[in-house]
Amino acid sequence: MEDGYRTEEQQVEAIKEWWKQNGNAIIAGIVIGLMAIFGWRGYNENLIKEAQEASLLYEQMVFASRSNDAENSRVYADRIIADHESTLYGTYAKLMIAKLEAENGNLDEAAKQLEWVVANHKQIEIGHIASLRLARVYIDADKLDAAEQILNTKNPGAFTAQYEELKGDMLAKQGLNDAAREAYQKAMSNSINSNDVQTLLETKLNNLGQG
Repeated sequence: MEDGYRTEEQQVEAIKEWWKQNGNAIIAGIVIGLMAIFGWRGYNENLIKEAQEASLLYEQMVFASRSNDAENSRVYADRIIADHESTLYGTYAKLMIAKLEAENGNLDEAAKQLEWVVANHKQIEIGHIASLRLARVYIDADKLDAAEQILNTKNPGAFTAQYEELKGDMLAKQGLNDAAREAYQKAMSNSINSNDVQTLLETKLNNLGQG
């Protein structure tokens, strides 16, 4: 900018004129930049605070559940859902509510919670867990067509054994013993779980009688 002027006075006047024309835009840019920096910092701080609150409620919910304290399990789960439903903790709280409802025989309400998780989960593993629990609820509620639709998933992945076991339960409930036996055998061949699981599957097979 200085190259076109021969005196300091002309340079000063040119700077003043340039600032007059561009100063407001520069100030506005600086203000917007500062707002973006501090606004983002505030946003991050709010996220951290929310995560800490949700984490604490989740720990209290789990502790209550392990203590067989259904009342407080529900209280903490409800608080998580009310304030942090969109987080992963909200998903865990929905699973807890579904568990409590199923234990109380409220299968429709349990299904409602699990259907939400199936529709809104953000992790594949959580999706499979919720789907399996939902299929179990459907089987217990004699909604076998709905259960079958879930259990015929094309990509069970590491959950193949669990899907096949529930298929066996569903088919056995329909009196289709041969098909149930085949499903249980598939579950056994795909199971990588403990001996207790294998023993349970063997018991289910024995309950079907001879093929």
